[in-house]
Amino acid sequence: MEPSSYKHVLLLDYCSEKNRGDAAMQVGLIKLVQKYLPQADISVVSVFGANQILDFQTEYDHTLKMPVRLLGGLKPTFFPLNPNIKRSNILVELLNLLFVAISCALLLLVALRIPLSLIARFLPAEYRKTLYAIRDADLIFWNGRNFRSRKNRLLETYRIFNVVYHPLLCKLLSKPMVCIGASLWDLNSSLSRRLAKSAFDYCAFISFRERNSYVEASKLLNAQREGHFRLLPDLSFASFGDVDTLVRQHKKDNRKIPQKVGITVVDWRANGQNARCTYEEALLGVIRFFIANDSEILLIPQVTKKWEGFGGIWKDIYSELNSREKSKITVIEGEPGIDDLLGIYSQIDFLIATRLHSAIFASTVQTPLVAISYDSGGKWGILDEIGYKDYIIPFPEISSSRLIEKILECWNNKEAILDEVRKNTDRFLQQVDLNVIYVVSPNTKDHPVIVNNN
Repeated sequence: MEPSSYKHVLLLDYCSEKNRGDAAMQVGLIKLVQKYLPQADISVVSVFGANQILDFQTEYDHTLKMPVRLLGGLKPTFFPLNPNIKRSNILVELLNLLFVAISCALLLLVALRIPLSLIARFLPAEYRKTLYAIRDADLIFWNGRNFRSRKNRLLETYRIFNVVYHPLLCKLLSKPMVCIGASLWDLNSSLSRRLAKSAFDYCAFISFRERNSYVEASKLLNAQREGHFRLLPDLSFASFGDVDTLVRQHKKDNRKIPQKVGITVVDWRANGQNARCTYEEALLGVIRFFIANDSEILLIPQVTKKWEGFGGIWKDIYSELNSREKSKITVIEGEPGIDDLLGIYSQIDFLIATRLHSAIFASTVQTPLVAISYDSGGKWGILDEIGYKDYIIPFPEISSSRLIEKILECWNNKEAILDEVRKNTDRFLQQVDLNVIYVVSPNTKDHPVIVNNN
């Protein structure tokens, strides 16, 4: 099909944009589709079920500013979006598990070739809208997500099924589909691998956002499919626009210690309470070190999702500080958007990043950093390719002394580091369009992709 033939484009599985990294990737994808398929109307399907459509609107404060139609997902969900509805975490998980079984019934009915018009009669109105939007789509861009491995194989399988649910439905409906911007872990469960492989094998094209995922894909997918998946820049680079006016000359700063230090924090519990306490102590030690050297600390809210809040661990850290130390800390209030965060990162001297996209944002505006990889996924390889391979500290290895050592090393070598980072981020900003060009342009050099799954 020629690009002009794509009249109805569907963007599948958009996550909460209270995570500004997800917001940047999702806005980036919309911008690219608008740029290369300007004639298409765009619909977006949320990861939140259509049963929560009244509650999840506020989770999309960037996407809803763009000319798109937002729809609920076909799998019912029970995320804590409405402050007036109180449910325990256990009850939420039980409800989600119960409705997975009900969601499977829809897959079964479609697999049995029951007419969609008949199936739709038994669905609430908001679910019908989504089902018909999938049916009518000329091209589906599946928003690549984290195919995260888990120690518990049963949990991993359950999570991966949730990730591939909509794509499997699109496969059953024989809809043309591509996957853009995925990260793939080394999955432990054979069933997880089969689910991921089934969804990926169907896609006419897949882009992975870092090398580790590309390598995992090479092992998981058929060798003859290698021409249909590529290593391409993270979609967030498509949302940034012209950042040259934000870039400061940090590499010319001759001070021995950065004076304005930003921090992004994660309250990560998957590695157990001991690891969380070690992380907390490391951050506390670093904060005290910089305050003792008369630096200012800025706490930056990269993620404000209700179920991924960092308030608990920050409260613990803050309670250990004395009044003088507290006076040297500024907490950024509210929910700064993509452009706000780029401005904030450009105004600090250094960033301690536990959020991946806070590091990507800071790199793009030439602010030096050290990252703490709170999970073991290949997504952190993005920072390797940006130029910070030697400045990523794995969560289990964190300590205040190690962190301080790496920060000062990076600061003292920032001129050479930032030259390399600038070269790489400029390349990513130039090449990010390939995520969509490879899909819609059958004459792209060395990569003829024609989206046709029939």
